[in-house]
Amino acid sequence: MNNLLKHHYSLGFGLIIGILLATFTIVEKNNISDQNWAAKIEDRLIPFERYQMQLEGLANDKRSPLTNENREYVLERMIEEELLIKRAIDLGMLENNPMARGTIVQQMIKNIISEGSRIEPEEKELIKFFEENIGFFTKANRLRVRQVYFSQVDFGDKVLEEAKNAFTRLLDGENFEQVALSGSNSPLKVPDTLMNLSKVREYIGPSLMREAQLLKSGQFSEPKKVSGGYKIIYLVDREDATQPEYSNIRSSVLSEFSKRRDDQSLRTYLDNLKKWYDVSRNLKEQDVP
Repeated sequence: MNNLLKHHYSLGFGLIIGILLATFTIVEKNNISDQNWAAKIEDRLIPFERYQMQLEGLANDKRSPLTNENREYVLERMIEEELLIKRAIDLGMLENNPMARGTIVQQMIKNIISEGSRIEPEEKELIKFFEENIGFFTKANRLRVRQVYFSQVDFGDKVLEEAKNAFTRLLDGENFEQVALSGSNSPLKVPDTLMNLSKVREYIGPSLMREAQLLKSGQFSEPKKVSGGYKIIYLVDREDATQPEYSNIRSSVLSEFSKRRDDQSLRTYLDNLKKWYDVSRNLKEQDVP
Protein backbone atom coordinates (compact mmCIF):
# COMPACT_ATOMS: atom_id res chain seq x y z
CA MET A 1 0.00 0.00 0.00
CA ASN A 2 2.82 2.39 0.90
CA ASN A 3 4.57 1.67 -2.39
CA LEU A 4 1.36 2.38 -4.27
CA LEU A 5 0.94 5.70 -2.46
CA LYS A 6 4.54 6.60 -3.21
CA HIS A 7 3.91 5.75 -6.85
CA HIS A 8 0.87 8.04 -6.98
CA TYR A 9 2.74 10.86 -5.23
CA SER A 10 5.68 10.48 -7.65
CA LEU A 11 3.34 10.51 -10.64
CA GLY A 12 1.51 13.57 -9.35
CA PHE A 13 4.73 15.43 -8.68
CA GLY A 14 6.06 14.42 -12.08
CA LEU A 15 2.95 15.82 -13.75
CA ILE A 16 3.37 19.09 -11.88
CA ILE A 17 7.00 19.38 -12.95
CA GLY A 18 5.94 18.47 -16.47
CA ILE A 19 3.34 21.21 -16.52
CA LEU A 20 5.97 23.57 -15.17
CA LEU A 21 8.43 22.63 -17.89
CA ALA A 22 5.71 23.00 -20.48
CA THR A 23 5.13 26.49 -19.17
CA PHE A 24 8.80 27.23 -19.79
CA THR A 25 8.43 25.94 -23.38
CA ILE A 26 10.29 22.65 -23.06
CA VAL A 27 8.07 21.75 -26.01
CA GLU A 28 8.06 24.58 -28.49
CA LYS A 29 5.29 25.74 -30.79
CA ASN A 30 5.36 25.65 -34.55
CA ASN A 31 7.89 28.44 -34.95
CA ILE A 32 10.54 25.69 -35.10
CA SER A 33 11.58 24.90 -38.65
CA ASP A 34 10.30 21.65 -40.19
CA GLN A 35 13.78 20.14 -40.04
CA ASN A 36 14.36 20.97 -36.37
CA TRP A 37 11.86 18.84 -34.49
CA ALA A 38 11.84 15.23 -33.40
CA ALA A 39 8.10 14.71 -32.95
CA LYS A 40 4.82 16.59 -33.27
CA ILE A 41 1.78 16.28 -31.00
CA GLU A 42 -1.05 18.18 -32.65
CA ASP A 43 0.12 21.81 -32.76
CA ARG A 44 3.12 21.34 -30.49
CA LEU A 45 6.62 20.26 -31.45
CA ILE A 46 9.35 18.48 -29.52
CA PRO A 47 12.56 20.27 -30.54
CA PHE A 48 15.26 18.05 -31.96
CA GLU A 49 17.80 19.83 -29.77
CA ARG A 50 15.85 18.82 -26.66
CA TYR A 51 15.70 15.24 -27.92
CA GLN A 52 19.47 15.29 -28.49
CA MET A 53 20.04 16.46 -24.93
CA GLN A 54 18.00 13.51 -23.62
CA LEU A 55 20.04 11.13 -25.76
CA GLU A 56 23.29 12.59 -24.49
CA GLY A 57 22.11 12.12 -20.92
CA LEU A 58 21.32 8.48 -21.60
CA ALA A 59 24.64 7.98 -23.39
CA ASN A 60 26.53 9.29 -20.37
CA ASP A 61 24.78 6.72 -18.18
CA LYS A 62 25.43 3.80 -20.52
CA ARG A 63 28.73 2.00 -20.99
CA SER A 64 27.84 0.74 -24.45
CA PRO A 65 26.93 2.84 -27.54
CA LEU A 66 23.32 3.87 -28.04
CA THR A 67 21.21 1.59 -30.23
CA ASN A 68 18.26 2.47 -32.44
CA GLU A 69 16.03 0.89 -29.80
CA ASN A 70 17.49 3.30 -27.23
CA ARG A 71 16.82 6.26 -29.49
CA GLU A 72 13.25 5.15 -30.15
CA TYR A 73 12.69 4.55 -26.43
CA VAL A 74 13.81 8.08 -25.53
CA LEU A 75 11.57 9.66 -28.16
CA GLU A 76 8.54 7.61 -27.07
CA ARG A 77 9.05 8.62 -23.44
CA MET A 78 9.20 12.29 -24.47
CA ILE A 79 6.03 11.91 -26.52
CA GLU A 80 4.26 10.23 -23.60
CA GLU A 81 5.42 12.96 -21.24
CA GLU A 82 4.05 15.60 -23.59
CA LEU A 83 0.74 13.76 -23.85
CA LEU A 84 0.46 13.57 -20.05
CA ILE A 85 1.27 17.26 -19.77
CA LYS A 86 -1.26 18.17 -22.43
CA ARG A 87 -3.93 16.04 -20.79
CA ALA A 88 -3.20 17.53 -17.36
CA ILE A 89 -3.59 21.03 -18.78
CA ASP A 90 -6.83 20.02 -20.52
CA LEU A 91 -8.15 18.70 -17.21
CA GLY A 92 -7.47 22.08 -15.59
CA MET A 93 -4.60 21.08 -13.31
CA LEU A 94 -2.80 24.34 -14.00
CA GLU A 95 -5.87 26.42 -13.15
CA ASN A 96 -7.33 24.36 -10.32
CA ASN A 97 -4.49 22.52 -8.62
CA PRO A 98 -2.91 24.69 -5.87
CA MET A 99 0.16 22.47 -5.70
CA ALA A 100 0.82 22.79 -9.43
CA ARG A 101 0.29 26.56 -9.38
CA GLY A 102 2.46 26.98 -6.31
CA THR A 103 5.29 24.96 -7.87
CA ILE A 104 5.19 27.06 -11.03
CA VAL A 105 5.12 30.35 -9.10
CA GLN A 106 8.08 29.32 -6.93
CA GLN A 107 10.07 28.13 -9.93
CA MET A 108 9.35 31.36 -11.79
CA ILE A 109 10.58 33.38 -8.79
CA LYS A 110 13.77 31.28 -8.65
CA ASN A 111 14.36 31.80 -12.37
CA ILE A 112 13.85 35.56 -12.14
CA ILE A 113 16.18 35.88 -9.17
CA SER A 114 18.83 33.56 -10.63
CA GLU A 115 19.22 35.84 -13.66
CA GLY A 116 20.59 38.63 -11.48
CA SER A 117 22.49 36.28 -9.18
CA ARG A 118 24.73 35.18 -12.04
CA ILE A 119 26.34 38.62 -12.08
CA GLU A 120 28.98 38.97 -9.38
CA PRO A 121 28.94 42.52 -7.94
CA GLU A 122 32.10 44.55 -8.28
CA GLU A 123 34.03 45.28 -5.13
CA LYS A 124 33.39 49.01 -5.44
CA GLU A 125 29.64 48.30 -5.55
CA LEU A 126 29.83 46.38 -2.29
CA ILE A 127 31.92 49.07 -0.61
CA LYS A 128 29.49 51.78 -1.72
CA PHE A 129 26.55 49.67 -0.48
CA PHE A 130 28.32 49.18 2.86
CA GLU A 131 29.00 52.89 3.27
CA GLU A 132 25.45 53.88 2.34
CA ASN A 133 24.01 51.37 4.81
CA ILE A 134 26.54 51.66 7.60
CA GLY A 135 23.72 51.91 10.14
CA PHE A 136 22.38 48.53 9.08
CA PHE A 137 25.75 46.85 9.64
CA THR A 138 26.51 48.69 12.88
CA LYS A 139 24.78 46.93 15.72
CA ALA A 140 23.15 49.14 18.32
CA ASN A 141 24.04 48.40 21.91
CA ARG A 142 21.15 50.37 23.39
CA LEU A 143 18.07 52.21 22.09
CA ARG A 144 15.74 54.81 23.53
CA VAL A 145 12.40 54.53 21.78
CA ARG A 146 8.90 55.91 21.96
CA GLN A 147 5.77 54.71 20.26
CA VAL A 148 2.31 55.88 19.32
CA TYR A 149 -0.34 53.18 19.20
CA PHE A 150 -3.61 53.24 17.26
CA SER A 151 -5.99 50.59 18.55
CA GLN A 152 -8.64 48.89 16.43
CA VAL A 153 -10.91 49.07 19.46
CA ASP A 154 -10.60 52.86 19.67
CA PHE A 155 -10.64 53.75 15.98
CA GLY A 156 -12.52 50.88 14.33
CA ASP A 157 -12.41 50.92 10.53
CA LYS A 158 -10.48 54.21 10.53
CA VAL A 159 -7.53 52.86 12.51
CA LEU A 160 -5.14 52.78 9.53
CA GLU A 161 -6.35 56.17 8.33
CA GLU A 162 -5.63 57.70 11.75
CA ALA A 163 -2.18 56.10 11.84
CA LYS A 164 -1.38 57.47 8.39
CA ASN A 165 -2.57 60.92 9.42
CA ALA A 166 -0.18 60.82 12.38
CA PHE A 167 2.65 59.74 10.11
CA THR A 168 1.92 62.65 7.76
CA ARG A 169 1.98 65.08 10.66
CA LEU A 170 5.39 63.78 11.70
CA LEU A 171 6.65 64.16 8.12
CA ASP A 172 5.45 67.75 8.23
CA GLY A 173 7.69 68.34 11.25
CA GLU A 174 5.13 68.26 14.07
CA ASN A 175 6.46 67.37 17.51
CA PHE A 176 6.24 63.65 18.30
CA GLU A 177 4.80 64.21 21.77
CA GLN A 178 1.97 66.23 20.29
CA VAL A 179 1.25 63.64 17.60
CA ALA A 180 1.32 60.85 20.20
CA LEU A 181 -1.67 62.45 21.94
CA SER A 182 -3.82 61.45 18.96
CA GLY A 183 -3.14 57.76 19.58
CA SER A 184 -4.54 55.24 22.02
CA ASN A 185 -3.34 54.62 25.53
CA SER A 186 -0.93 51.71 25.19
CA PRO A 187 -1.29 49.12 27.95
CA LEU A 188 2.50 48.80 28.04
CA LYS A 189 4.45 52.02 28.55
CA VAL A 190 7.96 52.06 27.12
CA PRO A 191 10.50 53.42 29.66
CA ASP A 192 11.97 56.75 28.54
CA THR A 193 15.58 55.63 28.81
CA LEU A 194 18.30 53.83 26.85
CA MET A 195 17.69 50.08 26.99
CA ASN A 196 19.59 47.08 25.68
CA LEU A 197 18.06 45.27 22.72
CA SER A 198 16.58 42.41 24.73
CA LYS A 199 14.73 44.91 26.92
CA VAL A 200 13.52 46.89 23.89
CA ARG A 201 12.27 43.64 22.42
CA GLU A 202 10.24 42.95 25.55
CA TYR A 203 8.39 46.24 25.16
CA ILE A 204 7.82 46.58 21.41
CA GLY A 205 8.42 43.08 20.04
CA PRO A 206 11.12 41.64 17.74
CA SER A 207 9.92 43.05 14.41
CA LEU A 208 9.58 46.63 15.69
CA MET A 209 12.89 46.30 17.49
CA ARG A 210 14.57 45.43 14.18
CA GLU A 211 12.79 48.40 12.62
CA ALA A 212 14.08 50.70 15.38
CA GLN A 213 17.63 49.43 14.87
CA LEU A 214 17.60 50.81 11.32
CA LEU A 215 16.52 54.29 12.40
CA LYS A 216 18.75 57.22 13.22
CA SER A 217 18.07 59.41 16.22
CA GLY A 218 15.03 61.58 15.51
CA GLN A 219 13.67 59.28 12.80
CA PHE A 220 10.40 57.37 12.92
CA SER A 221 8.85 54.39 11.18
CA GLU A 222 5.82 54.20 8.93
CA PRO A 223 2.68 52.78 10.60
CA LYS A 224 3.35 49.09 11.29
CA LYS A 225 0.61 46.50 11.66
CA VAL A 226 0.60 44.92 15.12
CA SER A 227 -1.86 42.84 17.06
CA GLY A 228 -4.95 44.97 17.58
CA GLY A 229 -3.92 47.98 15.50
CA TYR A 230 -0.94 49.99 14.24
CA LYS A 231 2.17 51.49 15.80
CA ILE A 232 4.64 54.19 14.84
CA ILE A 233 8.09 53.83 16.41
CA TYR A 234 10.15 56.95 17.13
CA LEU A 235 13.87 56.64 17.92
CA VAL A 236 14.91 59.24 20.47
CA ASP A 237 18.50 58.15 20.88
CA ARG A 238 20.82 55.23 20.26
CA GLU A 239 24.16 54.04 21.57
CA ASP A 240 26.04 52.12 18.92
CA ALA A 241 28.89 49.71 19.00
CA THR A 242 32.04 50.59 17.08
CA GLN A 243 31.42 50.66 13.34
CA PRO A 244 32.73 47.45 11.76
CA GLU A 245 35.50 47.32 9.17
CA TYR A 246 34.28 46.37 5.71
CA SER A 247 36.95 43.71 5.32
CA ASN A 248 35.77 41.96 8.49
CA ILE A 249 32.14 41.62 7.42
CA ARG A 250 32.43 41.44 3.63
CA SER A 251 30.46 38.17 3.49
CA SER A 252 27.58 39.77 5.40
CA VAL A 253 27.65 42.80 3.09
CA LEU A 254 27.58 40.54 0.03
CA SER A 255 24.69 38.51 1.46
CA GLU A 256 22.58 41.60 2.19
CA PHE A 257 23.48 43.20 -1.15
CA SER A 258 22.39 40.05 -2.98
CA LYS A 259 19.16 39.79 -1.00
CA ARG A 260 18.12 43.37 -1.77
CA ARG A 261 19.14 43.00 -5.42
CA ASP A 262 17.04 39.84 -5.71
CA ASP A 263 14.07 41.55 -4.09
CA GLN A 264 14.37 44.47 -6.50
CA SER A 265 14.76 42.18 -9.53
CA LEU A 266 11.58 40.34 -8.62
CA ARG A 267 9.66 43.56 -7.99
CA THR A 268 10.82 45.06 -11.30
CA TYR A 269 9.88 41.89 -13.19
CA LEU A 270 6.41 41.77 -11.61
CA ASP A 271 5.84 45.45 -12.38
CA ASN A 272 6.84 44.81 -16.00
CA LEU A 273 4.47 41.83 -16.24
CA LYS A 274 1.61 44.15 -15.30
CA LYS A 275 2.62 46.37 -18.24
CA TRP A 276 3.14 43.53 -20.72
CA TYR A 277 -0.25 41.94 -20.16
CA ASP A 278 -3.73 43.43 -20.13
CA VAL A 279 -4.81 43.34 -16.48
CA SER A 280 -8.32 44.35 -15.45
CA ARG A 281 -9.46 44.68 -11.86
CA ASN A 282 -13.05 44.37 -10.79
CA LEU A 283 -13.01 45.10 -7.06
CA LYS A 284 -16.27 46.58 -5.87
CA GLU A 285 -16.12 49.20 -3.17
CA GLN A 286 -17.78 46.94 -0.63
CA ASP A 287 -15.15 44.24 -1.31
CA VAL A 288 -12.32 46.44 -0.10
CA PRO A 289 -11.66 46.11 3.66
